[in-house]
Amino acid sequence: MTLIKTSLLSAISTLIRIISGFIITKVIAMYAGPSGVALVGQLQNFIMLVKTIAGDFLKTAITKYTAQYADEENKKYEVWSAAVKLILILNLLISVVLFFYAEKIANYLLYSTEYAFIIKVLAFSLPFFVFNTIFLSILNGQKQIKKYIFLNIVLSVISLLIVVVLSVVYGLTGALIAYVISQSVVFVVTWAYLSKETWVKATFFLYDMQKHVVTKLLGFALITLVAVLASNTSMIYVRNYITDTFSINDAGYWQGMWLISQVSLSLITTSLATYFLPTLAGLTNKSALNSELFKAIYIIIPIAVLISMSIYFLRDTIIILLYNEEFMPMSQLFLWQMIGNVIKVFGWLFGYVLVAKAMVKYTVITEVLFAVSFIVLSIYFITMYGLVGVTYAYAVSGFLHFIAVAMIYKLKVR
Repeated sequence: MTLIKTSLLSAISTLIRIISGFIITKVIAMYAGPSGVALVGQLQNFIMLVKTIAGDFLKTAITKYTAQYADEENKKYEVWSAAVKLILILNLLISVVLFFYAEKIANYLLYSTEYAFIIKVLAFSLPFFVFNTIFLSILNGQKQIKKYIFLNIVLSVISLLIVVVLSVVYGLTGALIAYVISQSVVFVVTWAYLSKETWVKATFFLYDMQKHVVTKLLGFALITLVAVLASNTSMIYVRNYITDTFSINDAGYWQGMWLISQVSLSLITTSLATYFLPTLAGLTNKSALNSELFKAIYIIIPIAVLISMSIYFLRDTIIILLYNEEFMPMSQLFLWQMIGNVIKVFGWLFGYVLVAKAMVKYTVITEVLFAVSFIVLSIYFITMYGLVGVTYAYAVSGFLHFIAVAMIYKLKVR
């Protein structure tokens, strides 16, 4: 496929995913209110957390090595086999923990033991979550981009239908159930679609587990693992703190704000991932890096400012459109959240250099720094200024992250 066709299909896939997310959010807001949005946010972060630990963190490494070993089939199958065996071991351990500690997890995460069955269902469906991602990663690594994007679109639509139907019929409980079973249904569709592919054979996933392959997979996947664990753990903690300090409705207002914030950022990260990161990876000297970095700053930062300003000035309309009047108290959260978004994009531009140059140690340190500072600053600013303090914390922690990655870029990147 040509770059133009790939970019167009990727844009369509991203647009459908965003629209699906908006529809799901609207339905949950209508049928479950702010408290329901908060609980769904808790569950989403927890699913991302356990899914990552259960092997989802290997997806980028699998894509990379599948593409790298395109002409060395034995090496490619060794990577797949090692990944599958790692995933089976991790899923067994995590599923056991989820099942037997379901009540404690539900009580902490969803504030009630009555949702323990949700965690138990997740224990059984978790492997489907992970294997669905892994098969898509292999498909991407095989450079079957058209099929990869088509599957992502189909799966987004199926997930949308499952969440909407169960939310409308069963309310909040239905929404929670939908999030823990949707990937099981989606995996069946993925498997049916890919079952006739020549590479989907059991023998290709049963090679002996090589220690050097496992080391290679884990080393490359460390950044993804730490980033997801840090971000989702901090989100769960801060949401719990808001609930304990104020109310679950307030946690729902913040969750609503966070979703809008992340969608606006995704419009920028798509271009960073598709153009900026590969470009940086190919540059070998600081002068060329500086040139590309400042070119990106001049183009991307104005776009980030324009998007953030537009969202801020249209905030009341956006709240009514995406949620309902019950969510109007979240209007106070927009200003510093949008300022924080612009600062975060600044940090990402420098951070992508560290990723492109495989500076794993520094990337991990900065991700952890952002997560920890966000938690500490949230507690401080919420105590001082109320709910709006969480947006102050977001902006300040983003600034600290930006300073850290900018200094690392200046001192350590050659």
